[in-house]
Amino acid sequence: MARIDLVIPSLGDKFKDSRDSLPGDSFNWSWIRPLSQVNYLAIHHSASPDNQSVEEIANYHISNNGWGGIGYHFVVAKNGDVFYVGDISTARANVANMNEQVIGICLVGNFTSGRSPSNEQLDSTHALCDFFINNYPDLSNVNSWEAIAGHKELPGQSTACPGDTWSSWRSEIIKGPPTSPSTDRSAEISVLQDQVKNLQASLSSVNQQVFNLQAVVQEKDQQINDLRMVSSSPSEAESIPQRQRVDTSLTIVEALVNLYKFIFMSRKADAIGSS
Repeated sequence: MARIDLVIPSLGDKFKDSRDSLPGDSFNWSWIRPLSQVNYLAIHHSASPDNQSVEEIANYHISNNGWGGIGYHFVVAKNGDVFYVGDISTARANVANMNEQVIGICLVGNFTSGRSPSNEQLDSTHALCDFFINNYPDLSNVNSWEAIAGHKELPGQSTACPGDTWSSWRSEIIKGPPTSPSTDRSAEISVLQDQVKNLQASLSSVNQQVFNLQAVVQEKDQQINDLRMVSSSPSEAESIPQRQRVDTSLTIVEALVNLYKFIFMSRKADAIGSS
Protein backbone atom coordinates (compact mmCIF):
# COMPACT_ATOMS: atom_id res chain seq x y z
CA MET A 1 0.00 0.00 0.00
CA ALA A 2 1.30 3.45 -0.91
CA ARG A 3 1.19 5.78 2.05
CA ILE A 4 2.78 9.20 2.56
CA ASP A 5 1.88 10.76 5.88
CA LEU A 6 1.99 14.54 6.20
CA VAL A 7 2.36 17.04 9.03
CA ILE A 8 1.58 20.67 8.13
CA PRO A 9 2.34 22.87 11.16
CA SER A 10 0.89 26.05 9.62
CA LEU A 11 -2.55 24.42 9.50
CA GLY A 12 -2.48 23.12 13.07
CA ASP A 13 -5.67 21.31 14.04
CA LYS A 14 -7.33 22.39 10.80
CA PHE A 15 -5.47 19.58 9.05
CA LYS A 16 -7.57 16.39 9.12
CA ASP A 17 -6.27 13.07 7.83
CA SER A 18 -9.39 11.31 6.51
CA ARG A 19 -7.73 8.72 4.27
CA ASP A 20 -8.50 5.76 6.54
CA SER A 21 -12.12 6.69 7.22
CA LEU A 22 -13.44 7.74 3.81
CA PRO A 23 -15.54 5.43 1.60
CA GLY A 24 -13.50 3.82 -1.15
CA ASP A 25 -9.73 3.41 -1.42
CA SER A 26 -7.56 6.40 -0.62
CA PHE A 27 -4.28 4.52 -1.05
CA ASN A 28 -4.30 1.95 -3.84
CA TRP A 29 -6.99 2.99 -6.28
CA SER A 30 -5.66 4.64 -9.45
CA TRP A 31 -1.91 4.18 -9.81
CA ILE A 32 1.24 5.04 -7.93
CA ARG A 33 3.33 7.82 -9.44
CA PRO A 34 6.72 9.20 -8.34
CA LEU A 35 6.42 12.68 -6.84
CA SER A 36 8.99 13.90 -9.35
CA GLN A 37 6.20 13.73 -11.96
CA VAL A 38 4.07 16.32 -10.16
CA ASN A 39 4.17 19.76 -11.82
CA TYR A 40 1.01 21.48 -10.61
CA LEU A 41 -1.17 22.18 -7.61
CA ALA A 42 -4.53 21.98 -9.36
CA ILE A 43 -7.35 24.01 -7.78
CA HIS A 44 -10.95 22.80 -8.13
CA HIS A 45 -14.36 23.69 -6.79
CA SER A 46 -16.89 21.05 -5.87
CA ALA A 47 -19.70 22.91 -7.73
CA SER A 48 -21.95 21.84 -4.85
CA PRO A 49 -23.57 23.33 -1.74
CA ASP A 50 -21.22 24.95 0.75
CA ASN A 51 -21.95 22.33 3.41
CA GLN A 52 -21.17 19.24 1.33
CA SER A 53 -19.01 16.81 3.32
CA VAL A 54 -15.96 14.91 2.15
CA GLU A 55 -17.90 11.67 2.66
CA GLU A 56 -20.61 12.89 0.29
CA ILE A 57 -18.01 13.85 -2.31
CA ALA A 58 -16.34 10.44 -2.02
CA ASN A 59 -19.67 8.61 -2.33
CA TYR A 60 -20.59 10.67 -5.39
CA HIS A 61 -17.29 9.83 -7.10
CA ILE A 62 -17.75 6.14 -6.32
CA SER A 63 -21.45 5.74 -7.16
CA ASN A 64 -21.82 8.26 -10.03
CA ASN A 65 -18.38 8.12 -11.65
CA GLY A 66 -17.61 4.50 -10.93
CA TRP A 67 -14.26 5.32 -9.36
CA GLY A 68 -12.59 3.31 -6.64
CA GLY A 69 -12.33 6.31 -4.31
CA ILE A 70 -12.41 10.08 -4.12
CA GLY A 71 -10.75 11.84 -7.03
CA TYR A 72 -8.94 14.56 -5.09
CA HIS A 73 -5.98 14.61 -2.76
CA PHE A 74 -7.31 17.39 -0.52
CA VAL A 75 -10.68 18.97 0.19
CA VAL A 76 -10.94 22.39 1.86
CA ALA A 77 -14.19 22.99 3.73
CA LYS A 78 -15.92 26.35 4.12
CA ASN A 79 -14.58 26.78 7.67
CA GLY A 80 -10.99 26.26 6.50
CA ASP A 81 -10.58 22.63 7.57
CA VAL A 82 -8.26 20.78 5.17
CA PHE A 83 -9.04 17.08 4.67
CA TYR A 84 -6.29 14.79 3.38
CA VAL A 85 -8.46 12.42 1.33
CA GLY A 86 -6.23 10.78 -1.28
CA ASP A 87 -2.62 9.79 -0.73
CA ILE A 88 -0.33 12.07 -2.71
CA SER A 89 1.61 9.05 -3.95
CA THR A 90 -1.41 8.16 -6.12
CA ALA A 91 -2.50 9.91 -9.31
CA ARG A 92 -6.23 10.01 -8.35
CA ALA A 93 -8.72 11.44 -10.91
CA ASN A 94 -9.21 15.20 -11.18
CA VAL A 95 -7.49 16.46 -14.35
CA ALA A 96 -8.09 14.49 -17.54
CA ASN A 97 -4.94 13.00 -19.07
CA MET A 98 -2.76 14.80 -16.50
CA ASN A 99 -3.51 13.06 -13.21
CA GLU A 100 0.09 11.97 -12.73
CA GLN A 101 1.17 15.64 -12.92
CA VAL A 102 -1.11 17.17 -10.31
CA ILE A 103 -2.04 17.31 -6.68
CA GLY A 104 -5.78 17.95 -6.71
CA ILE A 105 -7.11 20.46 -4.18
CA CYS A 106 -10.86 20.96 -4.10
CA LEU A 107 -12.56 23.88 -2.34
CA VAL A 108 -16.12 23.05 -1.33
CA GLY A 109 -18.67 25.36 -2.96
CA ASN A 110 -19.88 26.65 -6.30
CA PHE A 111 -17.83 29.66 -7.37
CA THR A 112 -19.88 30.89 -10.28
CA SER A 113 -22.19 33.90 -10.64
CA GLY A 114 -19.88 36.09 -8.60
CA ARG A 115 -19.46 33.68 -5.68
CA SER A 116 -16.01 33.15 -4.16
CA PRO A 117 -14.47 30.92 -1.45
CA SER A 118 -14.60 32.01 2.18
CA ASN A 119 -11.61 33.79 3.69
CA GLU A 120 -11.00 30.68 5.81
CA GLN A 121 -10.83 28.52 2.68
CA LEU A 122 -8.43 30.91 0.98
CA ASP A 123 -6.17 31.15 4.05
CA SER A 124 -6.00 27.37 4.50
CA THR A 125 -5.43 26.79 0.78
CA HIS A 126 -2.55 29.27 0.93
CA ALA A 127 -1.03 27.41 3.90
CA LEU A 128 -1.40 24.05 2.11
CA CYS A 129 0.15 25.30 -1.13
CA ASP A 130 2.91 27.15 0.73
CA PHE A 131 3.83 23.91 2.50
CA PHE A 132 4.33 22.05 -0.77
CA ILE A 133 6.09 24.95 -2.54
CA ASN A 134 8.47 25.99 0.23
CA ASN A 135 8.71 23.10 2.69
CA TYR A 136 8.37 19.83 0.78
CA PRO A 137 11.44 19.19 -1.39
CA ASP A 138 10.16 15.79 -2.55
CA LEU A 139 7.94 17.74 -4.97
CA SER A 140 10.99 18.95 -6.87
CA ASN A 141 9.00 20.55 -9.71
CA VAL A 142 6.60 22.39 -7.41
CA ASN A 143 8.93 25.14 -6.26
CA SER A 144 7.16 28.42 -7.01
CA TRP A 145 3.68 29.94 -6.90
CA GLU A 146 3.52 29.51 -10.66
CA ALA A 147 2.73 25.86 -9.93
CA ILE A 148 -0.79 26.87 -8.81
CA ALA A 149 -3.30 26.44 -11.65
CA GLY A 150 -7.06 26.38 -11.90
CA HIS A 151 -8.40 23.16 -13.40
CA LYS A 152 -9.55 24.97 -16.56
CA GLU A 153 -6.10 26.53 -17.09
CA LEU A 154 -4.32 23.22 -17.53
CA PRO A 155 -3.65 21.95 -21.08
CA GLY A 156 -6.44 20.09 -22.86
CA GLN A 157 -9.16 20.76 -20.26
CA SER A 158 -12.75 21.53 -21.22
CA THR A 159 -14.29 22.74 -17.97
CA ALA A 160 -15.34 25.89 -16.11
CA CYS A 161 -13.78 24.60 -12.87
CA PRO A 162 -12.95 26.22 -10.45
CA GLY A 163 -15.64 28.73 -11.45
CA ASP A 164 -15.88 32.02 -13.28
CA THR A 165 -14.48 34.02 -10.34
CA TRP A 166 -11.18 32.08 -10.24
CA SER A 167 -9.09 34.93 -11.61
CA SER A 168 -10.19 37.19 -8.74
CA TRP A 169 -9.19 34.85 -5.92
CA ARG A 170 -6.15 33.06 -7.31
CA SER A 171 -4.05 36.00 -6.09
CA GLU A 172 -5.55 35.64 -2.60
CA ILE A 173 -4.24 32.07 -2.40
CA ILE A 174 -0.78 33.25 -3.43
CA LYS A 175 -0.75 36.31 -1.18
CA GLY A 176 -2.12 34.62 1.92
CA PRO A 177 -3.85 36.24 4.89
CA PRO A 178 -2.89 39.75 6.04
CA THR A 179 -0.59 40.10 9.02
CA SER A 180 -2.62 39.41 12.12
CA PRO A 181 -3.07 42.12 14.81
CA SER A 182 -1.24 39.93 17.31
CA THR A 183 1.80 39.85 15.03
CA ASP A 184 1.64 43.63 14.64
CA ARG A 185 1.40 44.06 18.41
CA SER A 186 4.41 41.81 18.96
CA ALA A 187 6.44 43.96 16.59
CA GLU A 188 5.31 47.12 18.38
CA ILE A 189 6.25 45.65 21.76
CA SER A 190 9.71 44.71 20.45
CA VAL A 191 10.27 48.28 19.19
CA LEU A 192 9.12 49.74 22.51
CA GLN A 193 11.43 47.41 24.43
CA ASP A 194 14.38 48.61 22.33
CA GLN A 195 13.40 52.22 22.99
CA VAL A 196 13.24 51.57 26.73
CA LYS A 197 16.74 50.04 26.66
CA ASN A 198 18.09 53.08 24.82
CA LEU A 199 16.42 55.45 27.29
CA GLN A 200 17.84 53.50 30.21
CA ALA A 201 21.32 53.77 28.71
CA SER A 202 20.84 57.53 28.20
CA LEU A 203 19.58 57.95 31.75
CA SER A 204 22.60 56.11 33.11
CA SER A 205 24.87 58.50 31.20
CA VAL A 206 22.97 61.53 32.52
CA ASN A 207 23.18 60.21 36.07
CA GLN A 208 26.94 59.85 35.74
CA GLN A 209 27.22 63.44 34.49
CA VAL A 210 25.10 64.67 37.42
CA PHE A 211 27.31 62.71 39.83
CA ASN A 212 30.42 64.32 38.36
CA LEU A 213 28.89 67.79 38.59
CA GLN A 214 27.86 67.21 42.19
CA ALA A 215 31.48 66.40 42.99
CA VAL A 216 32.56 69.68 41.34
CA VAL A 217 29.91 71.62 43.32
CA GLN A 218 31.08 70.05 46.57
CA GLU A 219 34.65 71.05 45.76
CA LYS A 220 33.58 74.65 45.08
CA ASP A 221 31.52 74.70 48.29
CA GLN A 222 34.62 73.67 50.19
CA GLN A 223 36.61 76.45 48.56
CA ILE A 224 33.92 78.98 49.51
CA ASN A 225 33.98 77.79 53.11
CA ASP A 226 37.74 78.11 53.17
CA LEU A 227 37.49 81.66 51.87
CA ARG A 228 34.88 82.52 54.47
CA MET A 229 37.18 81.29 57.19
CA VAL A 230 39.98 83.41 55.79
CA SER A 231 37.67 86.44 55.65
CA SER A 232 36.55 85.93 59.24
CA SER A 233 40.17 86.05 60.52
CA PRO A 234 41.04 89.71 61.22
CA SER A 235 44.80 89.27 60.95
CA GLU A 236 44.64 87.51 57.58
CA ALA A 237 41.80 89.67 56.28
CA GLU A 238 43.82 92.84 56.98
CA SER A 239 46.72 91.46 54.98
CA ILE A 240 44.50 91.16 51.88
CA PRO A 241 43.84 94.43 50.08
CA GLN A 242 40.14 95.41 49.92
CA ARG A 243 40.12 95.48 46.12
CA GLN A 244 41.65 92.01 45.93
CA ARG A 245 39.06 90.61 48.36
CA VAL A 246 36.20 92.07 46.30
CA ASP A 247 37.64 90.74 43.05
CA THR A 248 38.07 87.29 44.58
CA SER A 249 34.46 87.23 45.83
CA LEU A 250 33.13 88.28 42.43
CA THR A 251 35.16 85.60 40.67
CA ILE A 252 33.75 82.91 42.99
CA VAL A 253 30.17 84.13 42.48
CA GLU A 254 30.59 84.19 38.71
CA ALA A 255 32.05 80.71 38.75
CA LEU A 256 29.09 79.41 40.76
CA VAL A 257 26.59 81.11 38.46
CA ASN A 258 28.26 79.60 35.39
CA LEU A 259 28.43 76.20 37.05
CA TYR A 260 24.73 76.08 37.86
CA LYS A 261 23.88 77.35 34.37
CA PHE A 262 25.92 74.49 32.97
CA ILE A 263 24.16 71.92 35.16
CA PHE A 264 20.72 73.32 34.28
CA MET A 265 21.39 73.45 30.53
CA SER A 266 22.93 69.96 30.51
CA ARG A 267 19.88 68.45 32.19
CA LYS A 268 17.54 70.36 29.88
CA ALA A 269 19.42 69.18 26.78
CA ASP A 270 19.36 65.56 28.00
CA ALA A 271 15.63 65.83 28.68
CA ILE A 272 14.99 67.14 25.16
CA GLY A 273 17.17 64.46 23.58
CA SER A 274 15.38 61.65 25.37
CA SER A 275 11.85 62.89 24.57
